[in-house]
This record gives sequence, C-alpha cells and structure tokens, in this order.
Amino acid sequence: MAKKRKKKSRVGRLVILFFLIGGVAFFLLLFRKEMVRRVEPLLERVEVIKEKKEVVLYFSSPEGEYLVGEKRKILKKKELREEARELLSELIKGPSGGLIPTLPPRTKCLNVLVNEKGLAKVNFNQSLIKDHPGGSSAEILTAYSIVHSLTQNYPEIKKVQILVNGRPIETLSGHLSLKNPLSPNPNLIRKPD
Repeated sequence: MAKKRKKKSRVGRLVILFFLIGGVAFFLLLFRKEMVRRVEPLLERVEVIKEKKEVVLYFSSPEGEYLVGEKRKILKKKELREEARELLSELIKGPSGGLIPTLPPRTKCLNVLVNEKGLAKVNFNQSLIKDHPGGSSAEILTAYSIVHSLTQNYPEIKKVQILVNGRPIETLSGHLSLKNPLSPNPNLIRKPD
C-alpha cells in the first residue's frame, strides 16, 4: 500500500507540474504584447548605453557650390567597415540643418571594404545613379561628400572607390570620372561661419 501512495503522489506532482507549466505558457501567450511593451523601454535603455562617436558628415551648401560639415553622433562599432557603413547611412538620411542632401534618399550602402593601403570600396545600390538629380556640381558634391565624410572621420581611409551593385562605375551622371579611387579635395570644403 505504501508503494501505491508513493506512485499516486508522484503522479499527482507530475500532473500539478504540467498544469503549472501549461498555465505559465498560456499566461505568456495571452499577455505577450503587454510584456513586450513593458520590456521594450528596458531594451531601449540598453541601446542608449551603447557608446556613440561624434562624426562630421559633409553636405552641400545652400548655393550648391561647396561641402559643409555637420556634426552627428553614430553608434560606435567594433569594426571600421561596420562603423563606416553606419556613417554612410546617416549621410544618406541627409542634413538636419539648412544644408542640402547630397545622396538620393532611396540610396542604400550595401557594404564597405577597407584594405591595408587605406582604400575604401563603398558599394551602393542602383538608386545612387538612377535617382541622382544630375548636373556637374551635384555629381561632384555627391562623390566628394562620400569621400570627405569617410576620410575626415577615419584617418586610415586615404581614398574611396565608389561601386554600384559591386561593380566600379564610370560616372554618376556623366560629369566626373569614377573609374579610379578619389582622394579628398580640400578646395570643395567651406568652413562654417
């Protein structure tokens, strides 16, 4: 008889355990949206804790003749190529002040590769060419906003090769040769007043 009682108590405990696990699972499914809503602010705080880096992005002056720097904070990344891609994503978003964007808004940076000689190969999607407004000044400012934003924030980058869909391009809109990598051109930079 003692053995039967032990078996019944074990079975009873297992049944109770299954009901508890089932109840917790049901509760989690029923209130998952509420739990996500409460946990989300905690996850955002963790994101805020991540280290940020101040960079200078180069946009067109209102007259469309020069590049002017605008400070921005980006997330600091472990690898240069990841951080450079983050920087270019901010450049694509455009300026926050009275400056003019230099890259079409649907442009995406697909990847950035930097070799040991300081050459950054920056790969964009087709929108960089397809959505570009054209004109010699706009083309020059687009290319050099990319070059200066990278070279001025990362001393290890000396030159920039612009690619579209993984291939070198001749030009964006017919006015500036992009067959070879570009070096910074300080004559295009206007210091803020």
